Amino acid sequence: MAPAAAGLPALPAVVRDEIAEQRDSRLKWYREARFGMFIHWGVYAVPAGTWKDRHGAEWIMNQAKIPVADYRALAKDFTAVKYDPTAWAQLAADAGMKYVVITTKHHDGFALFDSAFSDWNAVKASGAKRDLISPLAAAVRARGLKFGTYYSQSQDWTNLGGGKGRDQPWDEEQKKGNFDTYLKTIALPQVRELMDKFHPDILWWDTEYSMTPERARPFFDLVTSHPHLIQNSRLGGGVLGDFRTSEQRIPASAMLGRALEVNMTINKSWGYRADDVDWKSAQQLIRNLSDIASKDGNYLLNVGPTAEGVIPQPEVDRLCAIGRWLKVNGEAIYATRGGLYLKPLDWGRTTQKADANARTTIYLHVWEWPADGKILLPDVKQPAVRGRMLADGAAVNSAVTPAGLVVTLPGVARDPDVSVAAIEFAAPVEVFGAPPMPKDLGASGTLANPSKSP
Repeated sequence: MAPAAAGLPALPAVVRDEIAEQRDSRLKWYREARFGMFIHWGVYAVPAGTWKDRHGAEWIMNQAKIPVADYRALAKDFTAVKYDPTAWAQLAADAGMKYVVITTKHHDGFALFDSAFSDWNAVKASGAKRDLISPLAAAVRARGLKFGTYYSQSQDWTNLGGGKGRDQPWDEEQKKGNFDTYLKTIALPQVRELMDKFHPDILWWDTEYSMTPERARPFFDLVTSHPHLIQNSRLGGGVLGDFRTSEQRIPASAMLGRALEVNMTINKSWGYRADDVDWKSAQQLIRNLSDIASKDGNYLLNVGPTAEGVIPQPEVDRLCAIGRWLKVNGEAIYATRGGLYLKPLDWGRTTQKADANARTTIYLHVWEWPADGKILLPDVKQPAVRGRMLADGAAVNSAVTPAGLVVTLPGVARDPDVSVAAIEFAAPVEVFGAPPMPKDLGASGTLANPSKSP
């Protein structure tokens, strides 16, 4: 447990019952995956971004202050008639993603699975009339990918008592009920259903409104009773989680001692919004992946399907472009650790990987190909054994200079987005005068003081 801040009481010392080796084993696949698909899908896809004169996406019920009865009525048009979970899973695989996380229940309280604890779900209340999670979980796993379930635990605008978590109701229905009762009779039982029905590899919480340590503890205990399960940092109540969530922002430098996941949209919206055509380019998305991996993080990239279950074509196109890049350069992303430097370099980024004999490969992610073909690895004083371009195996030469290792790249850029060179060393590479990449903290899953949590 992190120490209590001055003037604040110490919180219960709740630490996951595991040794460092168990934690490392549990997080191994996640550390190696580096790239995953986020899916925001629900009734909010029906208005497609517009309600009367108001606009929004997955938050439209809140932003447009849609009455509960009116919002419930939209569910009949959530048909999922074109939903093809096999195609979604294949798209993730083709994009080079290694895991998929889907919104099983967002802030509107609508569950995409059949729940015994609320009829506000895809089977009982929507035009889909079926469980939408089971076939996706099966399809994802059939392709060797991990499966995760997003669950909004502390904010629910429709289920009785859930609106008290944020305490900003706009409908008389949301003023009814009790938040603690909601947590005990709906949220916690539904999370247990997720585990029993879908056996997720990740539990992805969202928003921490009113989640005290006492309220968070039953959820924490439920998660940690599953030895393989990992969770993010948004449960609340001071729970640090297994990895820190950074929404729509890549940190300026590598995080200190925390596993990191950056979750981002391809346009500006999480849920489907027909008028949001502000698509990020494939180059920007590939460079985001490169940047995040260099900072020892994972990239969770979102798609927002329509109410019929169609992933917009611009999202499909960009994911396929990333997949093509990863087929050539995936060695520089998967199972790597963050690069030599805590902060980015002008010409690009670096990642690294060591084998069982401590032979180390540094991957140079070259964003800006130098006119003279030379780039500098500042303060690296040890010679390389060999170097090669991942795209075609062309030899890459290097030499130690007083300023560091000067690498001479052959010919022209191999890729207009990011070209990658692999530089091999006989031993781990030390950057003189610069701090090393931080090691993981051993407090994975700790219930700590809220002032210390993100």
